[in-house]
Amino acid sequence: QSGEDYWYDEAKLIEIVKRIRKLNVLVFLSIGVRSKNLYEKLYRAGARGVLLRFESSDKELFEKQRQGTSFDERVQLIKDLKNMNYIIATGFLVGIGEKMETIVDNILLTKELGADVYSFGPVIPFTGEVNVEKDLILKIIAVSRFIDKKSKILVTSALETLDASARKEGLMAGANSLMLNVTPKRYKNLYHLYPGRKDEEIVRAIDDTVNLLYSIGRAPTDLGI
Repeated sequence: QSGEDYWYDEAKLIEIVKRIRKLNVLVFLSIGVRSKNLYEKLYRAGARGVLLRFESSDKELFEKQRQGTSFDERVQLIKDLKNMNYIIATGFLVGIGEKMETIVDNILLTKELGADVYSFGPVIPFTGEVNVEKDLILKIIAVSRFIDKKSKILVTSALETLDASARKEGLMAGANSLMLNVTPKRYKNLYHLYPGRKDEEIVRAIDDTVNLLYSIGRAPTDLGI
């Protein structure tokens, strides 16, 4: 996960993917809009998944938030990546001034793009002041589950930042996938996504998650692909 940091050029990204693949794990990319050619090279290097949200189905709203970028280009890239046989995790942001009708369109576009994993959550500003209600995200999870019954829907880290109980509530609302931060403690301070959030120790986080799943009648599994 580099974000849209072009310091990570083609050579660096290919080398990183190759090294991680030696651990025999599934490699997901979160590197933003890059060329099809680069994504093809990264697939050959061993990457198999891409997290790339379209952010909003409202083209005008997207281009207002992402000035200098193209909505059509982003959506087309997601389609191209699907055709390359990447596992696609995509979705949208909540809390950028969208209407309720836009949220419905967002869910429908996620399905239309053939998402293997639905990923959406509230915008968390650097100030830490969130203008999105947890219940809205839970409703979006529930509606997404009705619209796409076989989908994998994430309880995103952003949702968990809103409330300590959001993980359980998200799963009960219809989500069926979680993201755990297993970055070793000595490196965590180098990579902060959400202000003020404290992550558990890796072993405890895994144990707590497994216990939570069993407590609500679920069982842990991998991505199943």
